[in-house]
Amino acid sequence: MKVEIKYIKDFGDPEKERVVFKVNAPTNIGLYVVAESVKVNDNVISSEIKNQYWFPDQHLKIGDLVVLYTKKGEKKSVLNKDGSTTYFFYWGLENPLSSVEKSCVVLFETSWMFKEAFPSTADNDETKEQTE
Repeated sequence: MKVEIKYIKDFGDPEKERVVFKVNAPTNIGLYVVAESVKVNDNVISSEIKNQYWFPDQHLKIGDLVVLYTKKGEKKSVLNKDGSTTYFFYWGLENPLSSVEKSCVVLFETSWMFKEAFPSTADNDETKEQTE
């Protein structure tokens, strides 16, 4: 992946808890979703995820950092002395991440499409399914 999880800092502290990500290749952080899950073993996480956070669009370059605080707050960024940028995002959780043993944070790189849940004029008769 172009973005990697570096570490979770100050786990359990509602004011300081954050997940730090390093950018290894140019990308848009808006292609990524973070969620909380539980580690089943060294190579498996539970498919039961909670507290999803889909990053808003933001183009990133190699060396940038992304800091995701679990608390509420306003997005901001800081230009670093080395020319990289640190971006701060806020998950908006009411409480810190779960204290369940083996809880973990999972980063998903997305590829997505959507379909409106209500009929649109773009639908045509040729693609309608028959129902019984």
